[in-house]
Amino acid sequence: MLRALLSLLLLGSLQANSLEANMLPSIPTENDFELGKLIEIKSIPILKEGKVEPVIYADSAYSLDITSNTTLYTKNEHDKHPIASLTKLMTAYIILEEESLDDVVTVSRNATTQEGSKMWLAQGETITVESLLYGLLIQSGNDAATALAEFNAGSEENFVEKMNQKAKLLGLNETSFTSASGIDDQGYSTAQDLAHLSMYLLKNDFVRNITSLTSATVTGTNGYPTHELTSTNQLLGSYLNITGLKTGKTNGAGECLIAVGKNPVGHEILTVMLGSEDRFGETKLLLDWIYNSYIW
Repeated sequence: MLRALLSLLLLGSLQANSLEANMLPSIPTENDFELGKLIEIKSIPILKEGKVEPVIYADSAYSLDITSNTTLYTKNEHDKHPIASLTKLMTAYIILEEESLDDVVTVSRNATTQEGSKMWLAQGETITVESLLYGLLIQSGNDAATALAEFNAGSEENFVEKMNQKAKLLGLNETSFTSASGIDDQGYSTAQDLAHLSMYLLKNDFVRNITSLTSATVTGTNGYPTHELTSTNQLLGSYLNITGLKTGKTNGAGECLIAVGKNPVGHEILTVMLGSEDRFGETKLLLDWIYNSYIW
């Protein structure tokens, strides 16, 4: 009787184990994958054997696989450099966090007299925050940066204090801002800090949309004046599938570029180039190397 009972219990246990085994997820096969989509699996890129790193002449460079959060390339990523209009990414971050897109800004004379790249605002013009962000991120307008800073904090000086406070909160410990536009070349950051700031901004679909545009047209709230905007990012629409993010260029900073590309298997790749003499060419070189040198 006892032996029969034990046999029944053993049989029940084996059946239960068999049922549990049948319920375990199967190992994914090649057919379970779509191009660029690993079904709830994040693949980590692995550098192929024997691959020699590209020769990058920029002062600093950094690249990150956004999809798997993996560092792909580094060069002097902690060296501090002036960053020109890459500064505008922090300006956009604060404005998007604290203001509504349909808020109306009255442009000051101070904003219209800013040097360097402009969206050509007029003194007394009324224009929405949304339109100014288009001018900031597409045309890289220094006048847009100042107008937004004054609207948000009363003065650019006050706004810069907020920029530095936000940098600390975000853990950008190698970064310091002295203007909303970066035109003065007195502020600085590092390739790694800028990559981290970019990652925060890329969570915002509005930023992704604006920085992917090659051109746009915005107007004042009364339908005039009209501002025709052209992107400063020459890599948009290229074979590298570039979708952003920001350019910068001054005598002190040299040529700077933060780019976002997507490789053939759907991984988003972020690159940062600081102090280059050919930001577009070197970014293309780096992305080409990354796309072809890693197993995805």
